[in-house]
Amino acid sequence: MKTPTSINLSRRIFLRQVATLGAAGVFAACGGAVQTPAATTTSPVATTSQGTLRLIHTLEWAGKEVLDPASPVRFFPTIELLFNRLVRMNDAGVLVPELATSWESNAEATEWTFRLRENVQFHNGAAFTAKDVLYTLKNVMNPELESPGASVLAIVKAEEAKAVDDYTVVFALRQPHADFPLLLVHYSMYIIPDGIGSAINTTGVGTGPFKLTQFAPEGVTTVVANPTYWAGTPGVAQVDIVGIADAEGRTAALLADQVDYLEAVSPDSVDTIQQKPECVLNTLPSGAWPVFVMKTDEAPFNDNRVRMAMKLVVDREAMVKSVLRGYGRVASDNPVWPGDQYYKEIPRPRDVAKAKALLAEAGFANGLEVTLYTSDIDVNMIPMTVLYKEMAAEAGINITIQQEPADGYWNDIWMKMPFCCSSWGERTADQVLNEVYRTGASWNETFWSNATFDGLLDQARQELDATKRKELYQQAQQLLADEGGAIIPFFTDTLSANQKRVKGVDTRSFDYAAVTLDA
Repeated sequence: MKTPTSINLSRRIFLRQVATLGAAGVFAACGGAVQTPAATTTSPVATTSQGTLRLIHTLEWAGKEVLDPASPVRFFPTIELLFNRLVRMNDAGVLVPELATSWESNAEATEWTFRLRENVQFHNGAAFTAKDVLYTLKNVMNPELESPGASVLAIVKAEEAKAVDDYTVVFALRQPHADFPLLLVHYSMYIIPDGIGSAINTTGVGTGPFKLTQFAPEGVTTVVANPTYWAGTPGVAQVDIVGIADAEGRTAALLADQVDYLEAVSPDSVDTIQQKPECVLNTLPSGAWPVFVMKTDEAPFNDNRVRMAMKLVVDREAMVKSVLRGYGRVASDNPVWPGDQYYKEIPRPRDVAKAKALLAEAGFANGLEVTLYTSDIDVNMIPMTVLYKEMAAEAGINITIQQEPADGYWNDIWMKMPFCCSSWGERTADQVLNEVYRTGASWNETFWSNATFDGLLDQARQELDATKRKELYQQAQQLLADEGGAIIPFFTDTLSANQKRVKGVDTRSFDYAAVTLDA
């Protein structure tokens, strides 16, 4: 999505909130400027680039993919190979520098100053400077682009962002935000060159470890090692990214040694993969989540009694056991995952009797007929849809399953049909609550609008006391779980697989530049 799953698709967006009050969250209750601690990026470990790494992408936008990181139809994983952000998360979930080297705020956290890395070049030879950061922000906030990052970064006064010099950028905010640097982890803030315009869609000019040589979303896209990469030598000489829309086809390609790395493995494929001595299965806890989406502006889902009934029929433990085979954990219609510093645990036990009573109050005493659209574009969608149909039937909810082709699902079904499956990669609390549920957000897939919820997000962002800020985010999560249009049964572990010769893909702060291939 989107980073529907992340697959961020990302889908490999391993965005994790600081588990403790890390780099961006050290704002003391007594006030004072927030500063970044000393930290360094993880550099590639290779001395030479060798071999070709073969990857898969899921054709989530049916060939309409572009290389502008801020575009609603951005092309992962290729973008991750071509670009850098100002900041990123490390394995410990702590914010660390990338193209920025340090950052600090004023005492009120309404102005943030970032100092930039020098001697960095774009693939076209141009020097990276503060102008590129300002242009990237302008691109994200361009209303004609309809970037999903715009709702996340709306707190920035884009017109007042300024370059103090070539390597210093100042962001002015519309209100205080003690966690502002975390917002810059958003994939839309991969830095693009000043003035590049629509050419970024097909050229992919960035500062990243690889350079584009062939762009073919429906075929094979190819990138090669960037010999002037500022962080060091990438481990592989070339990466080929091939589009395969269906989940079974992606697994078959790995098993046949046609690709080297499969980012999203179906739990049903685990045994088959583990039986192949040439393959390695990787498991990592994550905040990725599939979801049943109810459009709250259309009947019958414009009635919260119906929405809650649809949530109460879910046996979440059974979903984790059956659909994920245990590779995940229960969620309770809250997209903020347990690894996030602001996570709120919300019990939601199955209650079929209460679901029936709510439906009767809403005028559906004799049952409810709905159509649920799904696809195999995400490995968990169809299994969880089939199981949900069985669970819902016990409350008199008769679900007709409409399976749609993976190719074009996000264009033709998502955000169009009143009840459909979706999926998302892991996001920080601030990002997911603003990007997916704030009134008017581009990717507000449930079309939910709640002024109290929006106000809580605004208050949380400007609250400088960490404890109070957490309370506000948790109030927002509770309201969303109780009244929103998302049925979120579980968080998935990240299951990936690779050929045994591939090294360096089993960490949360996954970096393609650090991947190597045994001879």
